Amino acid sequence: MGGTFTSLLIIVETVLTAAAVVMFLYRGMLDMKEEDQLILDDAESHLAREQATIRHKVTILSKYIKFIGVAWGILAVAILGLWVARGLRLL
Repeated sequence: MGGTFTSLLIIVETVLTAAAVVMFLYRGMLDMKEEDQLILDDAESHLAREQATIRHKVTILSKYIKFIGVAWGILAVAILGLWVARGLRLL
C-alpha cells in the first residue's frame, strides 16, 4: 500500500509540475504581447481593450500558478515525509 500511495503522489506531483510549466510558458507569451504605452486617441481604444484583456488573462493565470505552487509544495513535503518515515523504519 505504501509504495502505491507514494507512486500516486509522485505521479500527481509530475502532473502539477507539467501544468505549472505550461502555465509559465503561456504567461510568458501573454507578457510578450503586453505593452506599456499610454493611449490618448479614441481611434486606438481597441488597443486599450486588447491590453486590458491581456492583463486580465495574466491576473487570472497568476492565481492558478500560485495555487499549483502551493499544491506542489504540499505534495513535495508529503513525499519527503513518507520517504523519511520509510527510511526510519528500515533502521
